[in-house]
Amino acid sequence: MLCVLLMLAALLTAPWSKIRDSEAQHIFLGTIVMLSLLWVMRGGIQDGLSFHLLGMTLLCLMFERQFALMAASLVVAIATSQGPAGWEAFGVNLLLMGALPILFTRLLLYLCQRRLPHNYFIYVFLNAFLAGGLSILLAGAASAWLQYTAGVQPAGSIARNFLQILPLLMFGEAFINGGAITLVVAYRPHWVATFHDSCYVKGK
Repeated sequence: MLCVLLMLAALLTAPWSKIRDSEAQHIFLGTIVMLSLLWVMRGGIQDGLSFHLLGMTLLCLMFERQFALMAASLVVAIATSQGPAGWEAFGVNLLLMGALPILFTRLLLYLCQRRLPHNYFIYVFLNAFLAGGLSILLAGAASAWLQYTAGVQPAGSIARNFLQILPLLMFGEAFINGGAITLVVAYRPHWVATFHDSCYVKGK
């Protein structure tokens, strides 16, 4: 039900004018394909415990939260069709691995815009690198807690396996999101909906 409400809100409030031209549509669909491949290349520790990078911070910064949520639903659907998880887990996966990191990234961006100077390096390092690393930490911790409370995995198994992988995932997630955003804002800043030259570059 929560997934339905989030998607409905995204559909109703999305700035559709931003993806009317063919270039924006190609970038949007291309990013979905790229992240779908990233999700399909998951690693497995044991039954019920697998890991992969998310890329949700990249989606949020490039397309804003509404389109990021729509894209995340497609990425999760593709990953579900290609993976061992059944469709009954689609809603939970979308909430934990899609909506949660996207909304966290948008919240951190809002706080940085309100509390900190509008600076290119703040945007890249805090809103891309740091947000990417923290978003997968948040999603992983929430997933581990849910599996523990639901009795799917014992606490010892989660601590020995899944939680030990999280620091490595945080580094990878920060690098993927931060590196991608750094390149895009350097060469194609108009592709990034949350980045504006007038705020972050000109006159600095």
